[in-house]
Amino acid sequence: MSRITRHGSHTSLAKKDFVVHLLRIENPLVRGTIAEFFSAFVFIFFVLSTQASTLFSGRRGDMLLNAVNNGIAVSIAMFVSGGVTGAFLNPAVTLAWAVIGKLRWTCCIFYSIAQFVGAFAAAAVIYVLYYDALQSFDGGHRELFGSNGTAGLYGTYPADHQTFLSSIINELVGSGILLIAVLSVSDRRNWRPDNGLFPLVNGLIIVALNLAFYGNGGVAMNPARDLSPRLFSYFSGWGEETFSLWNYQWFWIPFAMPYAGAIIGALMYEVLIEFHWSPELSHGTATNLENCKHEECEEHPLIPQAFA
Repeated sequence: MSRITRHGSHTSLAKKDFVVHLLRIENPLVRGTIAEFFSAFVFIFFVLSTQASTLFSGRRGDMLLNAVNNGIAVSIAMFVSGGVTGAFLNPAVTLAWAVIGKLRWTCCIFYSIAQFVGAFAAAAVIYVLYYDALQSFDGGHRELFGSNGTAGLYGTYPADHQTFLSSIINELVGSGILLIAVLSVSDRRNWRPDNGLFPLVNGLIIVALNLAFYGNGGVAMNPARDLSPRLFSYFSGWGEETFSLWNYQWFWIPFAMPYAGAIIGALMYEVLIEFHWSPELSHGTATNLENCKHEECEEHPLIPQAFA
């Protein structure tokens, strides 16, 4: 009997090895793109599901709950793909990494597309998951604002006191601080945490930023977190007002300004901190991860990044 059991076990392992060999993707760029899609999906799933949970349980706008959840969501998502790409999750962070020469542009483009698609897929799953609760809440009449307003489940929207200019500044500053913080914990010449702690540290950064900007209605800092769910809400019943708010002057702010803020923040860290390290110290951010080794990708080992 034991011989039969061992034989069966070896057969099962052989079959598993065959399946793994059959499905394994050798191209690092493709592997990284899939990993960014998957981690972005996980991240946005947790963010939007918590938005739905707080709304339908009568805790709409719970500042602390949403901030802590966003941080935890980032940490979990970073654990998903950190060993593959470093877990960027955020097209603005991805672009900033490319601008300062830490990521090849080919990787930047493919990763960013994957992040937008992953966020859209997560929004679709949340819609199906909470469809009955949504129907019960608003009776099938989708509204942006008011007591039955539910568009905030997907996109970000300005606080009542915000103006066009203050909204731009809000995103620029928030995204800039995000990149300064992320680069500081990614720089091995700085006080860099161990690899396994990166997701937790980045999660704390997100919690702090969400709490810091809550008085201004929050801050997106991640184009995929805003545009993809907003686009889904446009097609699933909330209509043109998701984009036409402020005469079409709002929707592009949480989409475009995180890019500008992230680039500014990354350049500030380089100019004010990174350029001034002693030449004896090894150059650049690094981990023991072997990331993005495709010939189209820069061989800078990456550190897990984050959203907001």
